[in-house]
Amino acid sequence: MKLLHRKRQYLLSLLALLAAVFLFVGGPGPDSLRSFRFIWGMGHLFCFALWAYLYVCWRTPLSFKRSLLEIFLFATLFGALSELIQSQIGREAAWSDLGNDIVGALAGLCFFAESRKTIAKWQLKALQIPLLLLVLWILLPVGKVIVDDLISWRQFPLLSGFETPLEKTRWGTGARHEISQSVAFSGRSSLRIKLTTQRYSGLGLKDFPHDWRGYRTISLQVFNPDEEKLTLHFRIHDQQHRQYQNAYSDRFNTSFAINPGWNHLQVPLETVAHAPKDRLMDMGHIAGMGLFVGKLSRPRTIYLDEVRLLP
Repeated sequence: MKLLHRKRQYLLSLLALLAAVFLFVGGPGPDSLRSFRFIWGMGHLFCFALWAYLYVCWRTPLSFKRSLLEIFLFATLFGALSELIQSQIGREAAWSDLGNDIVGALAGLCFFAESRKTIAKWQLKALQIPLLLLVLWILLPVGKVIVDDLISWRQFPLLSGFETPLEKTRWGTGARHEISQSVAFSGRSSLRIKLTTQRYSGLGLKDFPHDWRGYRTISLQVFNPDEEKLTLHFRIHDQQHRQYQNAYSDRFNTSFAINPGWNHLQVPLETVAHAPKDRLMDMGHIAGMGLFVGKLSRPRTIYLDEVRLLP
């Protein structure tokens, strides 16, 4: 039994070392699958749970209350230090990661450490239940992303039909947007986009299947509820676009006059492929598309529906 326990400790120690390396090396890029990005971000939760467990094993014998204090300090200090280091090596530091570090470490102690058995059951439950709820709350966005990614791949070549509430998360931050059932081109819903008077106002599709080879046209439906026309700018870029400093001449750009009512917009993908000035766009690795307006004299609202690639 002792030999088995020792082997388990060696294996967990190896995993802990690998986790420490992956905290600073590797990981998803900006064009990686959204599910992978979110799951990787949850690594903080599981890494600190593992490290906390190994820490209390190394510190045995130690009272549970003393372990609780040391684990909290360990997670706070080491978590803050790791975020500081990440900010200095080109990675993003986030308060949410520090929170995940602390929750993960406390969960590792309260659910797996032997010393948890030394306190009263009601005291342990009083710690475990809030921690379990926190862990579930942290994991909930990951579950939503995984579900929507599966829906996205199943819908393709439909990029967005807005019939499911999670689809709006595929579209990046910018103009306020929400699923609406008051207007729809097909089905029951569309995406209501509230444009502002900022210099540029709009939003972009950022999470979708990136291989557009074998398709002829991108089609989208835009509804203008006003009597006044609107000029809507449209752009598409691939993953190589960053290497060209996001230059205007290195992407596809066009504009549409949006009349009152529904507007059926189509762009040939052959035109998109030849848009960059000094190269062909990589249609197998499309990174994003955007819809936006120039400075408006007043706020406007448009509805977007049925964004689709046509074979």
